[in-house]
Order: sequence, then structure tokens, then C-alpha cells
Amino acid sequence: MKQTFFVLSISMLLLQAFSCKSSKPTSTTAPTTETNPVVNNAPTVTSGSELLYMYRWYLSEVNGKPVRSESGRSAHLVFSPGQVNTVAGFTGCNRLSGTFTINGNYEIKFSPLAVTKMACLNDDKTESLFLPAISQTNRWQIENNVLKFFNGQTEVAKFTAVEATTSKLDGNWELNYISGIRIAFDGLYPEKKPFIRFELGQSMISGNTSCNGFSSKYTMNGNSIKFEPGISTMMACPGNGEKTFTSMLQKVNKYALSDDNTLNFLIDDVAVMRFVRK
Repeated sequence: MKQTFFVLSISMLLLQAFSCKSSKPTSTTAPTTETNPVVNNAPTVTSGSELLYMYRWYLSEVNGKPVRSESGRSAHLVFSPGQVNTVAGFTGCNRLSGTFTINGNYEIKFSPLAVTKMACLNDDKTESLFLPAISQTNRWQIENNVLKFFNGQTEVAKFTAVEATTSKLDGNWELNYISGIRIAFDGLYPEKKPFIRFELGQSMISGNTSCNGFSSKYTMNGNSIKFEPGISTMMACPGNGEKTFTSMLQKVNKYALSDDNTLNFLIDDVAVMRFVRK
């Protein structure tokens, strides 16, 4: 009898312990990424707010229309976390700075931004569109390294993610060396040297061949770069300068910065074009 009573007691204790454990709700570890809300009926997008701070964000569209720089520098934003989150950047003409707040619902609110007061002669259209778009923004989303600003359900601005090292390409670069031809450089370009301008928000370069204006899309992966056949104006050009420039540009597959003001284009490991910042 004592043995039977002992077995029953153990069984009752085990049953009671199991019942107590199963009555408590189970908990799961919170995911390490956050999920953007559905915007304009688009699928949800997984990305943590840490992505906002990882890149420079170069403006590519405002109100659904592409924007391009005329000043030699592209409009962009840089976000920094802290007790007070800060934002800084460039409008295409003036520098800007300010603070912002975000929450887990991907709502964002910018403080009134401080903007320098340079006269915007060439690029005032970008600034006049960019600043109102920021002030209207109340929601954000990141998908495939593209940052979007929304006012309610309406997209007001779009940005392309650019790593800090790549952002050094922003601006105008003038050619001062090209290989593969026996004519002296100054003889090849006696009046006007070719130049390029990186428009990082559009993944595009534009510039002049020494004779015609041109633009071309590019793809980049690390220090590898490939230029697509571009479009250009159609002026007749004396000499071989333009042909030499455009032909070499199509062969380039790498780039390297010797310093902040010297850019080299390479074929594999051989430098074939050199530019200086202007």
C-alpha cells in the first residue's frame, strides 16, 4: 500500500507541474530585423532601422520625377543615431542639418532644418523641390537599398544607398592622362579637356568628351565599374580626342582613388585614365 501511495503521489506531482507549465503563454525571441508597414498596398519590406545609418542617401527622385545635379555635387542626406538623432546633407546647392525622430511604426518627423544661404543659380530647382519634400515626410521605407519618403500614402522622395568610400566620387573630374595613343595629351586635347560628373543617385555619369556633352549609366560592385553605351550630342569633332576618350571609357572595368582628388580608371590592374577633382 505504501508503495502504491508513493507512485500515485509522484504521478500527481508530475501532472500538476505539467499543467502549470502549459498554462503559461510561450514567448519567442524578438526578431533582429524590423518590418516596414505596407505602403500603397506594396508587400511588407524587411529592413532594420540600422540600414538608415549605414549609408549616404543620394536623391534620385522627387514626386516621382528624376533629379540630376547641375552644381557638380549631388543632393544627399546622412543620418546619425544618438540621444538626439541628427541629419545632415546637401540640397544640390546648400548644406543642411537638423534633427529627427523615428518610431517602430516607421514614422519619421524632421525638425525645421538649418540651411545655408548660398544663391542657387544652376541647381535651384532641385533644392526648391527637395526641401519641401523633406518637410512633408512623415513615413519612411527601405527596400533593396532604396530609401523612400512618404507623406501618408504618397511617395514624395526616393534615395539611392551609397557607401562612404563610393560617395567620394561625387563631383566633377577632369581628365589629365589617357593611355594608348602616341599623341601628347595636350595635342589630343588642345582646347578643352574631357570631364565627367558622377550622379550617384542615378548611377550615372555625365560630362563632356572635349567636344560633345554625354551621359552614361554605370554598374558598380566594390571597385569594379562598367559603363554602358551612352548618349551624346552630335557635333562634328576635329582630331581623335573624343574617339580616344569614349573608346577607352567602354574598356574600363575598375576604378581607384589615389587620394580624395585623384581618380584612376583601370583595365584590370593597369591604369588607363586619370582624373583630378575640379
